[in-house]
Amino acid sequence: MEAFNDWLTDLSRISAIAGILYYLFTKLKVNQVASGLFLILFASFLADTLNYFFIRLVYPNSFIIGNCWLIINFFLVLWTFKKVINIPKTLLTGLVAGFVLGASISFIFFYSFTESNTFVFLWSNISFIILSLYLHFQLLKRPGEKLKYHPVFWIATSFFVYYSMLFLQNIFNNYLVFDLQISSEAYTIVWIINLIANVGKNFILFYALVLIDKGYPDTLKPAEAA
Repeated sequence: MEAFNDWLTDLSRISAIAGILYYLFTKLKVNQVASGLFLILFASFLADTLNYFFIRLVYPNSFIIGNCWLIINFFLVLWTFKKVINIPKTLLTGLVAGFVLGASISFIFFYSFTESNTFVFLWSNISFIILSLYLHFQLLKRPGEKLKYHPVFWIATSFFVYYSMLFLQNIFNNYLVFDLQISSEAYTIVWIINLIANVGKNFILFYALVLIDKGYPDTLKPAEAA
């Protein structure tokens, strides 16, 4: 199990590189949706790489960098969703206001940066599960679309799978680590869920970049609003 976990950890850490390099060596830099996906992949790769050295050289857990990544990633993913589809203004305002207010209160009064912030995790997860389902619903209203060639379908699918897989893990993360104080061996099984979700998300987003580069539609917005 330990050898498999180490292999999967390394794969998770480098899984964003394919999408990053593809973006950098193609003409996708003029595409806003592709740029959003690139920033998401780059932030993921940077956080994983910093964590690798941070845990070994500075502090014995990954929550400090993880919490910073959560905040940055929330706005990157939300910005990308906004480029893909018209999000109702009330919903967008509610998601941002709820995140900023909730994160501020939870970090000030309930969590330190050395702990997993359950509120930030859950708010991000629920927000992007809802938006991913909304994207899928909008695609279903277009019966003529070939979903396997539609970047929006794969973008929505990547985020839905990723945040759904993390949802239950995040609910019990603090309880398992700080209350039950489970061993690192036992927590490995829980952590593997996170690694598989991250690898899947990164490779699906890479595929979405390939489809965008081939000219398939990258937005559900009307042409004049895209």
